[in-house]
Amino acid sequence: MIQRIQTVFLFLATIFAGTLFFAPIATFGYESDLMKLTIYGVQNQIDAQYFSGMYGLPLLILTLLIVVLPFITIFLYKKRELQLKLSSLNTFLNAILCGLIFLYYSSNIQKTLAIETLSYSFGTYIPLINMVLSVLAMRWIKKDIELIKSVDRLR
Repeated sequence: MIQRIQTVFLFLATIFAGTLFFAPIATFGYESDLMKLTIYGVQNQIDAQYFSGMYGLPLLILTLLIVVLPFITIFLYKKRELQLKLSSLNTFLNAILCGLIFLYYSSNIQKTLAIETLSYSFGTYIPLINMVLSVLAMRWIKKDIELIKSVDRLR
């Protein structure tokens, strides 16, 4: 049963979340220096030094959860109710990651470092893509549950 369409959505969510380890989230212009926000922390472009501190650890832990959760969910195909709950948890975790990026980290870094320019990179939109993929997977899991229940009624 691994060849179902929700497996494709969950696998794509895992792949997209894995790209967060390599993609920058946002770029900040600070005087003549550029700084990048990644899941590891804030990186200075000139000397490539990370200022992880309070910026890196929550993003890293949340990203690890977002990578592992859909991958585990793929192999729980016999427990569709649990699959549905884990997919909704994945959607919730991606929403938290979006909130952290847009509401907390970007504004906090701008205020702390007196940032002049801010530009969001591809890594910012990955949690949004993952949320869509998780919702699509949940839709197809619900269809499977309804199909199984209708077949059980016929017996």
